[in-house]
Amino acid sequence: MKSDFLQDMAPDAKRSFLVSIAFVAVGAALYFLAVNPAESKLAAERKRLSGLENKQSQINRDIKGAGTVKGKIEELEKSLSPYEEAILVPLLGSYSMQAKAKLEQILTEAGLTNLDYTEEPFRALPLPKPVMPKQLHRRAAIRVTARGSYQAAVSFLLRLEKELPLVSLQSFEISAEHNPAKQVISFVLEWPAKGGLTSK
Repeated sequence: MKSDFLQDMAPDAKRSFLVSIAFVAVGAALYFLAVNPAESKLAAERKRLSGLENKQSQINRDIKGAGTVKGKIEELEKSLSPYEEAILVPLLGSYSMQAKAKLEQILTEAGLTNLDYTEEPFRALPLPKPVMPKQLHRRAAIRVTARGSYQAAVSFLLRLEKELPLVSLQSFEISAEHNPAKQVISFVLEWPAKGGLTSK
């Protein structure tokens, strides 16, 4: 039937028809051999690009989050600073010298004079068993004697509580003198202190 259809056509029409069929065939071949693979590759590249964009977005979020975490760490370190400052570490082998370095300014600004510092017996902190920490800690008692008024002593203790919150007052004595501005005052301050190192 097809052959009858072609035979009935005029030569020019037959030629045009065959050319059209050829173009359709070539077009189909080009689509399946070139266009379709290119579209598939383009789709794959789009998918890869989308994945990279998602990764970049995640990286940006992580960077932003890292900045937030860093800020929180800095805030935490700042809040811990007074507690770290309160730990007594020997200065030239002497706890009383370190106590003097930390207290001298606070005492004098409170109005206390004739300052003297001596070490009282240490009180060891309980250690966990059977694990022995490498760094030992203890409670160091430092006796501070001074001259000044009762108000100056209270002023010193209030500032001490604010600036060195881990230091506790073990005892407080005042020896009465004729001049109320020059009472003999004795504080025994107990500090968390770093001790020696173990063999571990």
